Amino acid sequence: MEKRGSRYLRYALYNAAKYICHWDPTFSAYLAKKRAEGKHYNVALSHAAKKLVRLIFALEKSRQPYCPTI
Repeated sequence: MEKRGSRYLRYALYNAAKYICHWDPTFSAYLAKKRAEGKHYNVALSHAAKKLVRLIFALEKSRQPYCPTI
């Protein structure tokens, strides 16, 4: 994750990614995949945070609610 921008927003996204990886099966599988690639837990979690940002942007752009695929 880049060190540019708001550190508070980065911190909030990182913590949100922690919880969403715990509760959402899609993000949990993504975190497990990154860990299987040999990435450190914090690095894999930052990848999940980046995925979360892309998801939030796509949902805002399309004005659709989040429906997790199970």
